[in-house]
Amino acid sequence: MILVLEKRIAHRFGGVWTEIKLKALTEYLDFYQKALRNQGFETWYIDAFAGTGDRHAEMLEGGIFEEQPIEHVQRILDGSARKALKIDPPFNHYWFTEQHKGRANALQALSQDYPFDIMVRSGEANAELRALFSSKPWRGGLSSGRQRGVVFLDPYGMSVDWATLQILAATKRVDVWYLFPRKAVVQQLAHDLKGVDQGKRAKLAEIFGCNDWEEQFYESRPAQTSLFDPIPVESKGRIANPAQISVYARKRLNTLFCYVSDPLPLIVNGSEFFELYCLSNNPPAIALIERGVRHVMRKYTPASHRRFGR
Repeated sequence: MILVLEKRIAHRFGGVWTEIKLKALTEYLDFYQKALRNQGFETWYIDAFAGTGDRHAEMLEGGIFEEQPIEHVQRILDGSARKALKIDPPFNHYWFTEQHKGRANALQALSQDYPFDIMVRSGEANAELRALFSSKPWRGGLSSGRQRGVVFLDPYGMSVDWATLQILAATKRVDVWYLFPRKAVVQQLAHDLKGVDQGKRAKLAEIFGCNDWEEQFYESRPAQTSLFDPIPVESKGRIANPAQISVYARKRLNTLFCYVSDPLPLIVNGSEFFELYCLSNNPPAIALIERGVRHVMRKYTPASHRRFGR
């Protein structure tokens, strides 16, 4: 039996790992706002793949301890945008982008529930972020320099361009929570380099900001011949496992940001699909950022592993 218990617009995605991700983010947002309270900064929450502000989840409820029959229940839970809007004290500005027009309209409707400065853009996330950080007040204007923000990058697949990360690092005023799509990256990397076509190469260059991945992940194999093809054929085989690919990704991020946290692993069906990083290029604030991030990681890394019996 399936029940619809709430009447907000449904956006189905994620699972238990999604709740861990959102709780980790929310915990940091709460820390951030309390730490910057009364510091004279103009604080921004920037969510570049914001969806509708909600998420649709199916869960089991009931059982012997609740003395109720077990039922599959559909609930509409808070997504990242709505969770951010509930932070106290609130941010001065909320900026959301979502390319899907219907979801963008749902985000715009959040202003009916929350009396804050909410800005919604319905364009492509990388382009909208470039426009935001190249215009006032982030660049130029009387108040320029007072802005501080948290940027949440929760992309659909490999949708975050390296150029976007460069722009965020160059501000030196934002903390970036970046959901790195580890599984999607690994899937682009065939076991033989010949299986990595031009489209995959382009995506890998976008996410890593270079083509060095080929040297790091592949190694030449001895030339092989066959009964039907006596001409030796050279090939390159993948030598990097998923953990080594993640180490390389972190090294690349370190070329842009002076602070790159350890990742929070997010596990789907027993496999590490995503890694959540906090990134910053604001040296005077690093000690404070590390304190907040350590608290988040200590709390939610065990929760991620425990849920899947690790």
